[in-house]
Amino acid sequence: MKSLPKADLDVVAKYFQENNVDLENASFLISGMTGFVGSWLVDSLVHINKEFGLKIPITGITRNASKIDTWNNSLPGNVKIIESDIRTLNKVEGSFTHFVHTATPTTSATRAGDLVNVFESSVLGARNLLEIAKKQTVPPIFLHTSSGAVYKKSPSHLTNIPLTWPMQDLAASESVDVEYARAKIETEKLIVAATSEGFVQGINARLFSFMGPRVPLQEHYSIGNFMHSGMYEDEIKLSVNPTTVRSYEHATDMASALIYILGLGQPGVFHVGSDKGKELIAWAELVGKVFSKPVKNLYVDNAQKTDIIPYVPEHDERIPRGLGELISKEEQIVNWRNWLSTNH
Repeated sequence: MKSLPKADLDVVAKYFQENNVDLENASFLISGMTGFVGSWLVDSLVHINKEFGLKIPITGITRNASKIDTWNNSLPGNVKIIESDIRTLNKVEGSFTHFVHTATPTTSATRAGDLVNVFESSVLGARNLLEIAKKQTVPPIFLHTSSGAVYKKSPSHLTNIPLTWPMQDLAASESVDVEYARAKIETEKLIVAATSEGFVQGINARLFSFMGPRVPLQEHYSIGNFMHSGMYEDEIKLSVNPTTVRSYEHATDMASALIYILGLGQPGVFHVGSDKGKELIAWAELVGKVFSKPVKNLYVDNAQKTDIIPYVPEHDERIPRGLGELISKEEQIVNWRNWLSTNH
């Protein structure tokens, strides 16, 4: 796993300072610490500790500690690593004020074709973490990184999905996408129940789509596929419906928002993601512009004229907008390209 750009971490630290986030007496237990979301959180908290002289202890759980090898020169002594499967880990020594559950396999490598793994990592992982949380002296803040995938499909005329949009009612399936959504829905229910019972202060943060360092390439993330084409191919390949609407928030704003929510400590449901959607063809063309490469549309079902389902959240007004919005999406892609050129 490659180090994040200091400039990106500086953005998170500046947001932390400008919005007066108070985590001075916090201590964290984070599952999925080597995943996209978990690693951004760990690195951001480590950087905040360094920048502001804080001593927030962080315990991270991962099934594959070898991914942290490139962190060895930067992770300080107050970061503890537990190599374990969250599906079976039900005891962790220590006292924690904040739990963050990010462990749900999403890439082909982490889910390894195992649908049970996708579901159980989220649901059984949450149950195990909740058992640890129940043993804390004071009910801790418990943040589950849920997903916009929990929502019922929205009509094409709905430009932004509101927090009040109904969730899906799903049965077990052979589809990875369905099992991922079902896992998030069931995990949300666990968090809500534990909160109502007074064991935790539960937060379900529904995350949407993101861009920037550590977003997987050559997976089911369209923006990551576009970046892979830009890096290694002669053209930007677009193989899904080009009129599908997506928004991509930079990972700096994602990490900033999650840390803000953790500092806020308010139980409930939150949105994390950009409210500015574009058709995928526009995103592909923007990446093509940065790499000076043409876009090749490989999508073959244009004649079907299916309804386009936007996957763009309403902005959560409780969360100050991220500082990453101060630079253009084009500049964000340029910076991401430069990081990939050095680290990939």
